[in-house]
Amino acid sequence: MNFEELERLYLSSRLIAEAETVEDLYNRSGQILKGVSNPAILFRVENNKLLVTASTDNPEKATELEKTYEIDTTEVSDYLRRGVIISDLAESAVPPIFINIIKSLQLSSAALLPIRTKSILTSILFIGTRDDILSETSLKLYGNLADLIAIALEKADAIEKKEEQLLKAEALASINELISSASDLQSFFHALLAKIQQVIGEYNMIVALYDERTNTISIPFSYENKKVISIDPFPLGEGLTSILLRSRQPLMLVENTEQKAAQLGAKVSGKPARSWMGAPMLVQNNPIGALIIQDLENEHAFDDNDLRLFTTIAGQVAGVINTIRLLDESQRKAVQIETAAEIARDISGSLDLDELLIKAVNFIRERFDFYHASIFLHDLPGEFAMIREATGEAGAQMKRAGYKIGVGSKSIVGFVGSRGEQLVVNDTSKDATYYANPLLPDTRAEAAIPLKVGERILGVLDIQSTKSYSFSEDNLRSLQILADQLAVAVVNTELFAETQEHLSQHRLLHHITTTAASGTTLEEALESAVNGLQVTLGGDRVAILLADREKKILEVKASMGYSDNISRTQIEFGSGITGWVAEHRRTLRVRDVSTDPRYIQASANTRSELAIPLIYRNELLGVLNVESEQTDAYTENDEEMLGTLGGSLAAIIANARLLEQIRVQAERERLINEVAGKIRRSTDIQSILMTTASEVTRITGSYYAKIKIKPGDSEES
Repeated sequence: MNFEELERLYLSSRLIAEAETVEDLYNRSGQILKGVSNPAILFRVENNKLLVTASTDNPEKATELEKTYEIDTTEVSDYLRRGVIISDLAESAVPPIFINIIKSLQLSSAALLPIRTKSILTSILFIGTRDDILSETSLKLYGNLADLIAIALEKADAIEKKEEQLLKAEALASINELISSASDLQSFFHALLAKIQQVIGEYNMIVALYDERTNTISIPFSYENKKVISIDPFPLGEGLTSILLRSRQPLMLVENTEQKAAQLGAKVSGKPARSWMGAPMLVQNNPIGALIIQDLENEHAFDDNDLRLFTTIAGQVAGVINTIRLLDESQRKAVQIETAAEIARDISGSLDLDELLIKAVNFIRERFDFYHASIFLHDLPGEFAMIREATGEAGAQMKRAGYKIGVGSKSIVGFVGSRGEQLVVNDTSKDATYYANPLLPDTRAEAAIPLKVGERILGVLDIQSTKSYSFSEDNLRSLQILADQLAVAVVNTELFAETQEHLSQHRLLHHITTTAASGTTLEEALESAVNGLQVTLGGDRVAILLADREKKILEVKASMGYSDNISRTQIEFGSGITGWVAEHRRTLRVRDVSTDPRYIQASANTRSELAIPLIYRNELLGVLNVESEQTDAYTENDEEMLGTLGGSLAAIIANARLLEQIRVQAERERLINEVAGKIRRSTDIQSILMTTASEVTRITGSYYAKIKIKPGDSEES
C-alpha cells in the first residue's frame, strides 16, 4: 500500500472542498492529479464530447492527447452505469474512444470512474497502468476522489446557480423599473442604455430587431460616440448579429475579435470592436432580436459574469419589446380595420368614384404612414393603366400629365396590371421590375395590389414607402381588403353609369319612337327616327334602307351624316354588310370594317358598323344601319338598344305603309264616286262620253284621252 499517495489524496480533499466554482474545482482537481503515480486524465462530458481538463504522465513514447474527443454520451453513460470499471484492450464492450486512448498512451489497462451530478454523467476520471494491476485499495482511493469531486461539483453548481438567480433577480428588478416608466420603445431604449452603463460599464449599445416574416433585421437604436441613430431594415446575413439570431446563443469576443469573428463565418463591416458581447432576445425560444454592447478600444472589457448578467437582461428586454410590439401591432390593426370600415361605409353610401378614390389614397398614406399611394385604372382596350388618383404634389403632377403605364410593361404596376397578382418589392434598389419615378425619389419599397372582381382586372393600388421592408403580412392583408372594396366601388360606379346611360337611351328611344310614330307620312317618320338616333349615338352616321322585295334591293330612304348622293344608293340583297343583313335577316356588328370583305365603302372615315334588320310579322321591311369613325365602337348593349328600336321602327314603317294604302284607296273611291255622279247627271251618250274623257284626264293628269265604242250588231249598221 502506497501510504504517500494515500496521504496526498487525503490532503487533496481540503483543496476540493474549498472550490467555489466549477472552473476552480477542475483547476484544483488538475493540480491534485499531477502528483499521482499512475497516468491519469480528468475528462469533462459536454454535448457528446470529452474535454480534457487535466492529465498527467505523458511520456515521450506515447501519442499526445487531444483536447477534445467526439463520443456518444448515451453509450458512454450506459457503459459506466455500474460504477468503476477496469477496461483493457481485450474487452469488446469498451467504447472505442477509450480503447484508442489506452492504445495511444500505451497502457495495459485503465480504470474508468464516472462522476455524476444529479444522476447525470458530467465527468470521467481515467486512471491507467502499464505494468502493474491497479490494487483494490488504489481504486478505492481514486473512487473516493471521484465521489468528492462529484459532491464539490454539485456544491459549485448550486453556488453558481444561486449567483445566477441573484443576478437575474437584480436584472429583473431593474428592467421592471424601466417597464413602468417607459412610454414607447425609444424611451425604453434610452433608459435601458443608462441602466446597462450603470451595471456593466460605459459601452456602446445596439438594439437589433428581427422580423421573421420578412427575414430582415432593423436597428431602431444604436448608441455610439454619444450619438443615437437608427438603421433601416436589411436582410439576415453573415454578421455577428445574424449568428446570434441563428444560434439563439449568447456570444462574447474579448480578444482578436476580427479573427475570431471570421472563424465563426461572420463578416465585420466598419471598424471592428476590440471587445464584443451579444445576447439574443428570445420569446418562446424564437428570436425577436439581439442586444449588443461593445468596446471599440479595449480588449477583455467583459467577463463571464457580464455575459450571464447581459443574457438575463436580454431575456427581460425581449419580453418588454414583445409586449410593446404587440400593443403597437394591435393599435395598427385597429387603425387599419377602422380605415377599411370607413372606406366600406363610403362605398355603400356614395356613387361618386372620384371623391371615394381621393379619400382612399389619403387614408392609406396617412393611417398606414406610407410615402405615396396611387390608384391606376385600366383603359377600355386594357392596354394602359391610367393614373386616376394619387397623393401629394407628385400625384397632382402625374394626374395633370395624364401619367400612364403599359399593362404588362417592365414595371411593378405593369406587372400586377397584367397578371392580377400582388407584388411586393421590399428593396427597390435590388429589384429588376422596379421603374424609378423621378417625382418620387425617396421610394425604397413598393407594393402593388390588383383591383379585381372575379377574374376581371380593373386596375392597381400602388403604395410606396421610404423604408425598405416596410410591408408586413398584416398591413398587406388590410391593403388587400381595401383594394377589393375599391374594386367593388369601381364596378358599382360602372354599373350605375351604365344603368343611367341605359335609362337615358331608353328615354331617347321612346322619344324617337313617339316622334316617328306621330309623323303624317312615312318619309317624315323615317327622318325623325334618323335625326333622333344620331343625337343618341353622339353624332354617328345613321341610315334607314327600305326593301323592295320584288327587285330584291335596298334603297336609302332617310340618312344623317352621309354625303347627299347617299339617297340614290341601291344595294342588292346579299351585297355589302346591309345586303348581308337583308338576305340573312340577322343583326351584324363589325368591329373593324377594314378586315371585313363584305364592307362597301360609303364614307372614307368609317371604322365600325352595326346593321339591324327591320322585320315586322316575319316580313323584312328594311335595314337600320349605323357607322362610327372609332374601331369597335358598338357594344352588345348598343346592339340590344338598336334591336329594340328596329322592332319599333319596323312596326311604324308597316303602319305608315298601311295608312298610305288606306289613304290611296279612300281617295280612289272618292274620285270614282265623284266621276260616277257627274256621269249619272249627263242626259245623252255624247255628254256621258265627254264627261268621262274629261274626268279621266283630270284624275290621271293626262293630256289626252280617247274613248272607243265598238258598234253593236244591227241590221242597219
